[in-house]
Amino acid sequence: MVKNILGTTGTRILNAFVNLIILISLTRELGSEGFGVIMLVLLAITIIQLFIDLIAGSSLIYFTPRTSVLKLLLPSYLWIAIIISLSYFLLGILSLHFQGLYSIIIPDGYEMDIIVLASLNALMLTNYNILLGSKRIGIYNIIFTIQVLALLLVLTGKLFYLNEVSVDSWVTAVYYSYMLGYLLSLIAVLYKIRSFDLSGGIRLIVDVFKYGFTTQVANMLHMGNKRISLYFLNIFTGINAVGIYGAGTQLTEGLRLIGQSISLVQFSEISNSNSKEFAKIVTIKLMKFSVILTICALLILVIIPTSIYEYVFTSEFENLKIIIVALSPGVIALSINTIFSHYFSGLGRPIVSLWANAVGMIVTVVLAIVLIPKIGYVGAAITASFSYISTVIYQYRIFSKETNTTFQSWVPNGNDIKDLKNILQNFKRRS
Repeated sequence: MVKNILGTTGTRILNAFVNLIILISLTRELGSEGFGVIMLVLLAITIIQLFIDLIAGSSLIYFTPRTSVLKLLLPSYLWIAIIISLSYFLLGILSLHFQGLYSIIIPDGYEMDIIVLASLNALMLTNYNILLGSKRIGIYNIIFTIQVLALLLVLTGKLFYLNEVSVDSWVTAVYYSYMLGYLLSLIAVLYKIRSFDLSGGIRLIVDVFKYGFTTQVANMLHMGNKRISLYFLNIFTGINAVGIYGAGTQLTEGLRLIGQSISLVQFSEISNSNSKEFAKIVTIKLMKFSVILTICALLILVIIPTSIYEYVFTSEFENLKIIIVALSPGVIALSINTIFSHYFSGLGRPIVSLWANAVGMIVTVVLAIVLIPKIGYVGAAITASFSYISTVIYQYRIFSKETNTTFQSWVPNGNDIKDLKNILQNFKRRS
């Protein structure tokens, strides 16, 4: 398990570094308006993916160890085709009859790019989930690394070598990245298929849908907590504010790589085990690692002078540090939320995360309506932090009650520090 955490963390660190280079390149070359358009394109793709994940999402990680891969892969691809077709149809209706709403959520001229990129992204993520469910974390890390490096190479080539400074350069780079990730992951998945028996497939998909439905409603609410503020910003303050706030969230959410890396391995381990006690112990131990490392990384962002942010991202983004400080409590809460969510999902109980995110969504809507019109992107950041904290409070209460875990269990002790030190030393030797 430690080996998988190290490998996944290393991959995510590389991904965060690449994303930082991309973020700096895009903000400097395209400005807040161009980056705002990119954030809205990404958000539209993400919303489509949320509905695709009802069957082809993280539930595949849970079911892959329990059944034939082909029984999951074929229905997932069919479901992707259905959702993409419905999305295309719905966007057409919005563009004809609800032009005001359409202009808020879809940047002009990027409708088809959103549909095609959403298709490639869905196919790629489906394959990734099957690889993770098969505990083939090493090959997943390799393919994921190749994918993000392809994005960086194509983007920098178009921006700085071909001097094609536009949002379209980013779109083209994402095309290459998603296509490469999909093809490589498909080869990896097909290579390990040994059974072509499809009997019982319909019943299996019903089970996947039941499991995935609860998980995805929770994810939809979680995504709403994270991103609905972008639409409020676009309505009340314009696309430039979307770009500035988006840059701040990209910087801070890059720190989520710590919790995400740990939770991916946690989810895989719990899904492949039937012991609730094992799940509890793993969750508590990994939670401590996640929070400690996230706080350390967050402190670095907070102590960086404002002048440095202005120099790196240009004067348009001079208020980035204010956004980062306002988001800091939420970033720590997200590192906790990720571990809790994967604990409950790994035990087949995503309903807990659903209700937790419902609480967070209520907080988000109320505070967004009150704060964003008054203080713009700072209000959006404060809203996000309060939302994430409320979500974690709910999850913590349920976990503690069901596992009889006391507050003292969460306090790092000598063994935890020793284990963390060993992990960091192993990571240093591997790097």
